[in-house]
Amino acid sequence: YNEYKSYLSKMLCGGASNAKPADNEVKQLCDEMRPACEEHASKKFDVFEPVEYKQQVVAGMNYYVKVRIDNENHIHIRVYQKLPCYGGSKHLHGFKHPHEGGNGPIEAFEAHLNLDDEC
Repeated sequence: YNEYKSYLSKMLCGGASNAKPADNEVKQLCDEMRPACEEHASKKFDVFEPVEYKQQVVAGMNYYVKVRIDNENHIHIRVYQKLPCYGGSKHLHGFKHPHEGGNGPIEAFEAHLNLDDEC
């Protein structure tokens, strides 16, 4: 919690950070989101390796992550994490297939999935 609080104090609400290489926290986040991503894509991924990400402080945190799914292709996922005072749960809110821009640079994009009614 203290790390989260410290990070929030350094970011402007609403603006996405610069792209950064995926760290252990983002790798864990992607591990948690993999089943929802596979369900959305209607396929199992042989590889699911986060490459880079951006963060955006909102009423919680948005993560925009570029994920390698094979030797040539990537997807982009948008994950929303609620504030710790609301449980800190994570939800997949967006998904871009390779042909929808997943192979391009990671950018913030609108939420278009609501896979959980409590989001």
